[in-house]
Amino acid sequence: MKGFQSLLSKTKNALDRLVQTERYVCCAFLIIVTLITFVQVLMRFVFNAPFSWSEEVTLMFLVWFGYLCMAIDIHTDGHAALYFLYNHMNPTLKKTLDLIRHGLLMWFFAEMVKYGCMITKLNIRKPQPATRLSQGWLYAPLIVGGILMFLYSFVNFLSTIAKPRLQYREESEKPKTVDEINMERGGTV
Repeated sequence: MKGFQSLLSKTKNALDRLVQTERYVCCAFLIIVTLITFVQVLMRFVFNAPFSWSEEVTLMFLVWFGYLCMAIDIHTDGHAALYFLYNHMNPTLKKTLDLIRHGLLMWFFAEMVKYGCMITKLNIRKPQPATRLSQGWLYAPLIVGGILMFLYSFVNFLSTIAKPRLQYREESEKPKTVDEINMERGGTV
């Protein structure tokens, strides 16, 4: 078990570095989208000479941005949950529900990759009207994001298996911070 914990810890550290890279890429995408949109508005309303390609490029970057951000959220296990119910459950039920949740997410992301490959393959030869780039670039984030989300869900699943029930009990008995109470009530952190 100790070897499994060590391997899991090394894997998590490697994935943390990957997620940090994803964050930088997402920041770059957001900056690019903002700049393109600003220049497009300027060209349209000030110079009355808009670019024909800006909407296609912006859409492509936004789709990539969205799927990479979803993958980051899966890695941090920070997606929406019913904390007001979850926090009042016993440790065994919490662990069981976490395993089911991560298992369902892995299945969903595997399906997303499968059908993303099919959709991308159908659209790879179709050019976009203005940029003439392949429409496959709009659907490829389903594959890349799906693979990342599957990987992160798998590691979360293994982490849940390795997490002892005693740790669930300790987490439920420790005093809650104001942020944790707000999150449980449906607020944000």
